[in-house]
Amino acid sequence: MRRGCKYHILLFLIGTTVFFSAQSQLLLCPPNLDFEAGNFSYWECRTGHVSVVNGQNEIEWEEFVPVQDRHTLIPHTDSSVDFYGRFPRKCPNGSLFSIKLGNDLTGNEAEAVAYSFDIPPTATNFSLLYNYAIVLQDPNHPDEEQPRFRARVLDAQTGEVINCVTFDFKASSSLPGFQFSAVVPNVVYKSWTPISVNLSLYAGRTIMLEFITSDCTRGGHFGYAYFDVNSSCDGTIAGSALCLGEPSMTLTAPLGFQSYLWYSDAAFSNPISSAQSLVLTPPPTANSIFPVILNPYPGFGCVDTVYAVISAASKPLSIAGVDVATCSKMSVQLGGTTNPQYSYSWSPANYLQNPNAANPFTRTNIRGPVNFIVKTTDMATQCFSYDTVLVTPIVVDTSATVSGKLIFCPGENLNTSLVLNNTAATVQWYQNGTAINGATILIYQPQTINDNTYWAELRQNGCTDTSRSFRVYASSVPNAAFETDKLLCVGKPVSFTNKTTIAGNEQLNYEWEFSDGIILNGKNITRTFTTPGNYSLILTATSPGGCFDEYRGEITVTDDCGAYLPTGFTPNGDGLNDLLIPLLSGVKTFKRFSIFNRYGNLIYNTSKAGEGWDGKYKGMLQPTGIFVWMLEYINKNDETITMRGIVTLIR
Repeated sequence: MRRGCKYHILLFLIGTTVFFSAQSQLLLCPPNLDFEAGNFSYWECRTGHVSVVNGQNEIEWEEFVPVQDRHTLIPHTDSSVDFYGRFPRKCPNGSLFSIKLGNDLTGNEAEAVAYSFDIPPTATNFSLLYNYAIVLQDPNHPDEEQPRFRARVLDAQTGEVINCVTFDFKASSSLPGFQFSAVVPNVVYKSWTPISVNLSLYAGRTIMLEFITSDCTRGGHFGYAYFDVNSSCDGTIAGSALCLGEPSMTLTAPLGFQSYLWYSDAAFSNPISSAQSLVLTPPPTANSIFPVILNPYPGFGCVDTVYAVISAASKPLSIAGVDVATCSKMSVQLGGTTNPQYSYSWSPANYLQNPNAANPFTRTNIRGPVNFIVKTTDMATQCFSYDTVLVTPIVVDTSATVSGKLIFCPGENLNTSLVLNNTAATVQWYQNGTAINGATILIYQPQTINDNTYWAELRQNGCTDTSRSFRVYASSVPNAAFETDKLLCVGKPVSFTNKTTIAGNEQLNYEWEFSDGIILNGKNITRTFTTPGNYSLILTATSPGGCFDEYRGEITVTDDCGAYLPTGFTPNGDGLNDLLIPLLSGVKTFKRFSIFNRYGNLIYNTSKAGEGWDGKYKGMLQPTGIFVWMLEYINKNDETITMRGIVTLIR
């Protein structure tokens, strides 16, 4: 059969009773109605474009095959959430696959999936449950132009629409049950919602399911949805098997309904619970029937009844394997043969390569005994059992110490010993990956300072491991140097630029020591002096091996530089660079400091030294941009100095 085409399915009823076993319900459901085949077989997939025709929202279908990124399968292993609604992309009904219809691209696109099938004429109980989630961008267009999601269930022969399970959602800020996205304000979404569809009155009829998503007709706003159909089609509840030996059992109705009402028998004679889950202690006998009435939220489906038919089932056999001792560097396989009817879950999962396999391999480097537990679940009955296996790693002690140095400066003598702590292991030392002839004892002393890497292979109790590597080499001596500004002024930041070099570009440590006791660290530094005078400065550059060089310099700081203003400031209230203040040096009399905006308007003025602009005008924050400043003062020579410049305000 060609993938993506529409199929008409005739169902054959197995048996004549109202309630069915887990096996018969699988036969009753149309093939791949639930997407569990992991593809779109038996579904008709369409893509096209939406427009307004004579005041109506109309779609012209163009392709009738699945299209990538518009018909998207979502596996149960997908743990991501929808970008706009932050709800899970995969359906919470526990199925293997659900789908995404459409995307958040634009272009007045439309997508659809549809499925037609015949209900057997002898069927007395046919019910299905579908789940959907919707994301619509709301551009506030007229209704006929809005993004939308349509879900239809209809009698294909008569065209009769089953109203309470058929929907047409148009993007709107007032859609019932929808929420606003916290990511994009004009996007509304509805998380996963179940709809129960009782088709028992349609025996012998052809039913069509159809789901459509479409963007806005103008092409600038999107709409998409998620969708899945549950695997049961006979109104029975999965997981109704009574696992032998269990002291109680729990029956769980489909999630997402407003209310539930459980009854003790098929005659509806005694209501026993209004919770989604019903706990029965002691467990009931086989063939007992527990109906539950599902009441949807207003406007989201029809009232329906599903049944839990109790069947007896044995627990699956869990096989974890036999206890084993193995080398810590080796992987060992646990478990037994895979049964396709079972699912497996191992713990602790972080020590296994595939914790959901029947026979996973352990990871290497397990350092202590681990008791692994496997839970084996029969997927048809949901009965499960456990088994355990103990894996004890054989750990070879590879710890080692160094006596002496690994990195040497020119002229230093080699005095290094590499010492292993494991006295019970057989040893072989290696240099640059080659075995060293005769180096088979715990201690090895390198013979040269040339750049070499050493490690040891240790064997013990049939296991092999290696020590860490030791690099022995000669470090270069750095050549320290620095540069600084030509004019050093009190109150003005002074930059010191490191010009140190070293062969091999080794990572160096730097220390800057000033004659007034200030010590700074880092490759390049900046310092603001508060006192004029002569200073000496020593830059010490040190290599990883402790090889160092010093560079000495003399600097003079003066207090007769005039004024200085930075080129930008950030008045954001963080206490750093919040005010634009002139830094004065050699100023006899401060006259005024003014700020002008780009229109030439005066927005700040002060005649007091030490005051600065906070980025506001008449209490209002000024935007990011460039402003002009003007400063006027009298210097020590009684000369009036006027300075102008620009500053960037950064928010």
